[in-house]
Amino acid sequence: MRRLAISSSLLLLATLALISANADANEGKWKPDQIAEVHGQASAAGLELTPEQLWDPKGDERTGGLMRAVANLGGCTAAFISREGLIATNHHCAYGALQANSSIEHDYLKNGFLAKTKADELPAKGTTLKLLRSTTDVGDQVAAALVGITDDQTRAQVLDKVQKQIVEACEAVRAGETAPTYRSCRVAGFFLNSHWELHEYVEFEDVRLVYAPPSAIGEYGGETDNWMWPRHTGDFSLLRAYVGKDGKPAAFASENVPYVPEQILAPAPEGVIPGQFVAVLGYPGATDRQLWAAEIERQRDQSLPIRAEAYAEWIAILDAGAARDPAVGIKVAATKKTLANREKNARGKLDGLARLGHVQARLDEDAKLAGSADPTLAGLVAITAARRERAGKVFLLDNLGVGPRTLATASDLIIWAREQAKPDLERRAGFQERNRNGMRAKLEQRAKDTDPAVDVELLASFLAHADALPEAGRIAGLDRLLGAAKGGLVGLPASSSAADRRAVYREVATAALAETALGDPAKVLGLFDDPAKLSESEDPVIVAARALVEDIDAQVPIDEAERGQLIVLGPQYFELLKSLRPTPLDSDANGTLRFSWGTIRGYTKPDGSVQAAQTVLSEALAKHTGEGEFDLPDSVLAAAPAASTSRWADPVLSDLPLCFLMDGDTTGGNSGSPVIDGRGRLVGFNFDRVWENVAGDYVWSDGQSRNVVADVRYLLWMLDAVEHADWLLAELGVAKFAGPSPTAKPVAPVSKPESAKSTPAPAPAQGGCNCEATGSTSPSGLFGLFGLFGLLGIRRRAQGLRR
Repeated sequence: MRRLAISSSLLLLATLALISANADANEGKWKPDQIAEVHGQASAAGLELTPEQLWDPKGDERTGGLMRAVANLGGCTAAFISREGLIATNHHCAYGALQANSSIEHDYLKNGFLAKTKADELPAKGTTLKLLRSTTDVGDQVAAALVGITDDQTRAQVLDKVQKQIVEACEAVRAGETAPTYRSCRVAGFFLNSHWELHEYVEFEDVRLVYAPPSAIGEYGGETDNWMWPRHTGDFSLLRAYVGKDGKPAAFASENVPYVPEQILAPAPEGVIPGQFVAVLGYPGATDRQLWAAEIERQRDQSLPIRAEAYAEWIAILDAGAARDPAVGIKVAATKKTLANREKNARGKLDGLARLGHVQARLDEDAKLAGSADPTLAGLVAITAARRERAGKVFLLDNLGVGPRTLATASDLIIWAREQAKPDLERRAGFQERNRNGMRAKLEQRAKDTDPAVDVELLASFLAHADALPEAGRIAGLDRLLGAAKGGLVGLPASSSAADRRAVYREVATAALAETALGDPAKVLGLFDDPAKLSESEDPVIVAARALVEDIDAQVPIDEAERGQLIVLGPQYFELLKSLRPTPLDSDANGTLRFSWGTIRGYTKPDGSVQAAQTVLSEALAKHTGEGEFDLPDSVLAAAPAASTSRWADPVLSDLPLCFLMDGDTTGGNSGSPVIDGRGRLVGFNFDRVWENVAGDYVWSDGQSRNVVADVRYLLWMLDAVEHADWLLAELGVAKFAGPSPTAKPVAPVSKPESAKSTPAPAPAQGGCNCEATGSTSPSGLFGLFGLFGLLGIRRRAQGLRR
């Protein structure tokens, strides 16, 4: 018996070690063709699908796996969830479409929107949806084009040209096809440009709004709760894709019909529980896990502080405009939301980098490589030094699109007109013929969103920032606007407020924008469609933008030379990193389709507070103040008393679940990503990360890397109990769902917070064991023993629910 006990203990320790290894393996945003490499660990954690059931490169839309239901939604992710083309994404991903359709009479941002029939659905102009069809290795073609090139700028130019040639061939009209093909192609680099692939998509232009909750649900908690936990936000919306009667993508037309997708993610109405396997399918935008250390250090010391300060100032300008006039509030809403998210993200990254000590860790890592790779590291450090010198100037030029609207419009029009005179393959990226419809829609919407008073304040802010630049890094175009006011900040105390700085330059901005017509959508589109008129225009903003475009052009050869260097140095550095890091290695996010997996799991904050993995409606009610960011709609308050006994309630929590945490690896672009269970069913919508994970773009932390997911049951409850949208429940196949069949009696309800600032306690597992994983993944002693038994119990309940 003693020998058996010892053997059992050894088995227990081995099992705990396996759990720890599996938890660590949650780091990674895996390309579809890498799923097989991590499948063993994912299946051990609860994935029941084969790699081919997720993504089969040999298949098509029908046979190629569930990930073909996942689409790129212009910087967000979405997924088909019904055979009638219904698409689910985040509320904030549909925000632009809601804003474009809103007015004082129909404020869909505030009140939400529900189409009672398909005929009532609103066009989401400018919104496109891309479904990945295939990926092809084009590394040999890229490498052959770059052979023998020694000049950095030429190398970048040749790479641009070969990418455009590959894309042009991919998008060309083929035998049996008629233009337009609605085929969209892209060449993407992976592993610091060590590997190149061609991605072919089918693109849908006719996308329509079906349902969005009021902002009091879709944005509940506002910027106070953004990047925070606990969260109680219903960040979900429904769209629909339409095609021509032949079943092929087409431009918006009243006679179009709903698209019939071959793959969908069907909702799992019984929901999820802590400890259960879940996966995120999506298009993460950009991460910097493989960035060299000196550049991370520069971002901490320079670019992140610049971003946080400037964005905060611009947000204040937009807030003032919205306070002055509700109609202006609608116009600036989408830009304000973007800026607020980026500003808080910058502050979160600064906090995380400091708390985790990541910069020093990366500097130490690079120091280990210096002996064998001094030329590579020296080249990268030199790039960083050059970026430091031009950072302020580049920041303003790069952020023109969220600055003064008319100036950004004029600059785009001038560049567009000039590029039209070139052969298509020689045009600047983003200004090719394939970009015509997108550029036209962007310019039209920007003009509609322009408010003259707000534009004056934004331009004044830009001028103030430009006037503070050192002489060597000044922006000539903005200096021309400044004229005699150049140097206006001299003499102002360092403590001067943003309002003080704007006041110095408001007169210049007012004069520059006084007679512009670029806030008129019709006139903007007239200039876009007839570039000859642009060259004749004496619009003062266009005149100013001609000088500014010269500054933009001056950055092009500098950027090209830098990119040319990185084409060589990037792969070299990646090879060095592989010598220090365990394999398999994922590639930094680059806006391509990825698979990330993990478990539903809470965490412990740096202050020691233990965070439960789920939130419920009663907690949202406790936060309700009736004003500002915490003002639940009356319709939700009326339905709330019956929520805990509804068919969508969680039998363990004895309440309606709203959001949950998982330890998946996500970033920007994963907004709207479907979260699936082990059988591939939809359980939620990824929409955020916790504050402690904002720096996750640089570094993974098993103890605190958590992403935030809106539970699908919250959406279903809203459609059922609040909106009474029975037709949508029927379309989703859940109309007859009677509620989950619990395998055991519900335990005591979750402890509720005393106030909005309180932290909910984790729900105890059956048997009285609190088995929520919070921090270390290597339990020991009696805690490890009870933790293992608790996890096994959770797995059994999870399997029961999945059945």
